[in-house]
Amino acid sequence: MAPHVTTVLTVARAGAGVVRYLIRPARHPVLDLSATGRDPWLEARPQARLRRGANVARRGLGLVMLLVLALLGASVVGTVAVLLGIGAAAGSTVAGWLLGFTLLLGLLGTFWTGRRALNLLRATEDLPAGADRAAALPAGADEAGLLQLLRQHEGALGAPARSAFHRTVVATRDALRLAENEPTLSRDTYDVQQAAREDLPELMAAYRAVPPSRASDEQLLEQLGLIEARVQEVGSRRAAQRRRMLGAHGAYLRGKYEGEPEE
Repeated sequence: MAPHVTTVLTVARAGAGVVRYLIRPARHPVLDLSATGRDPWLEARPQARLRRGANVARRGLGLVMLLVLALLGASVVGTVAVLLGIGAAAGSTVAGWLLGFTLLLGLLGTFWTGRRALNLLRATEDLPAGADRAAALPAGADEAGLLQLLRQHEGALGAPARSAFHRTVVATRDALRLAENEPTLSRDTYDVQQAAREDLPELMAAYRAVPPSRASDEQLLEQLGLIEARVQEVGSRRAAQRRRMLGAHGAYLRGKYEGEPEE
C-alpha cells in the first residue's frame, strides 16, 4: 500500500511542477553584446522564429491548463455551494457561514486565474536591474539595450502603440549608428544617446505603471512621436554630412589622380 501512495505523491508533485512551469510567464536570458561578440539585431531568422514559436506554444499550453484548473475549481466550488445552500435554506447557521466562505474562495480563485491568464498574454522578457541607466556605455551596448527594451515592452502594447514603438526604436538605433565615432560629443549625439538610455526606458516604465486607458495610449503615441522626430532629424543631418564628406573625398581623389601629368 505504501509504495503506491509514494508513487501517487511523486506523480502529483511532478504534475504540479509542470503546471507551475506552464502557467508562469517565460523568461529569457538577456543578450549582452560584449559577451556574445555579435550584433543581436542580426539574430538568425530561423532561431528567432523557433524561439517565438516555443513561447507561443508554452503560452497556449499554460492557458489550456488554466482553463482546466478553472473548470475543475468551478465544479468543486459549485457543488459545495449547492450543498451548503441547501443546508443554509434548512436553517443551518454553520452552513450559511461555510457558504459565504466558499463563495469568497470562488471569487479569489477567479481573480487568481484571471491574473495568471493576463500575465501569460502580456508576458515580456525581463531586463536586468540597471540596464537602462544613463552610464557611459559604448554604442553597441546602447543598441543591445534598445533591442532588449523592444522585447520587454512590445508584447504589452496594442497595435498602434506597438507600431509607433517599433518605428521609434529603429529610428533611434539608426541615429546611434550614424552618430558613432564622432570626435566630440555634439548636442545631436547627446540627444540620441539620452533617447536610447533614458527617454525611451523612462517613458515605457511610466506608461506600464498606469492603468491602461485611451488617454495613456494617446500620451504614449504623442511622446513616442516627439522622440522619433528628434532622432530622425539627427539621423538625416548625419547622413547628409556623411554624403558631403564622401563627395569631398571623391573630389580630392579626382584632383589627386586626374590632375595634369608632370612633363
